[in-house]
Amino acid sequence: MEILAYKRVGTGKKSIIFLHELFGDCTNYDSIIPFLDKENFSCYFVDLRGYGLSKNILGIYNLDEAVKDVINLISHLKIESYNLVAHSMSTMIAQHISSKDNRAKQLILITPISYKGVKSTQKAKENLLSQMRKDSKKIEEIVEQSSIRYNQTWKNYRINLALNCSILEARLGYMNMYLNINFEEDNKIDINIPIKILTGKYDFPVFSKNEVAKYFQKFNNVEIIEVEESGHYPMIECPVFFASKIESWYDF
Repeated sequence: MEILAYKRVGTGKKSIIFLHELFGDCTNYDSIIPFLDKENFSCYFVDLRGYGLSKNILGIYNLDEAVKDVINLISHLKIESYNLVAHSMSTMIAQHISSKDNRAKQLILITPISYKGVKSTQKAKENLLSQMRKDSKKIEEIVEQSSIRYNQTWKNYRINLALNCSILEARLGYMNMYLNINFEEDNKIDINIPIKILTGKYDFPVFSKNEVAKYFQKFNNVEIIEVEESGHYPMIECPVFFASKIESWYDF
């Protein structure tokens, strides 16, 4: 059984598992590390197969595999209860983990998508995957659109990370996961733990607070906060606030 690689910060009894986005890895959270309470918390920054510290762990890069991998890692670490933090693409994975693993006590979702994935036509899905496969500057285009407020140094950093933090097959696999247009009919889940959500005021409209609220209206215990000075990366753009909020939400 493969065990995902991770970076641990802190030695406390309160455990937090962090999952990354499509165009980044666990280093996305590096900016918050100086501001974490390392005495009371143990933070595990996990890389999925094909990403970062797990770049050499190959797989099929789909939802079922990712869910099993994270649950297996938590069992391997002998963690009895935890909060699960996930960003963008991995919020879909996290929602399915929480429906299967009763050790998860709270979901903290950053700029999330629905557990059903992202609705898309077959043509649009195939076009996007084709552009990503051919490396036709699609990553650069996405970074440019999401970084209007920032300088070229930031854009270069994000582009370089997106291209080098993972292998192409992993990016395509997880992108295909959340673009699966048949997902809604095939998978229905129940989440019976609190869901805390951070959105960014300057993020893409699909990640806006109002749009995100629609994705989660079926669940009962949901709190959504819009970060006033953030786009898609509140952990990088507002690291002190982010670290403080994650810790303050730990209430068991």
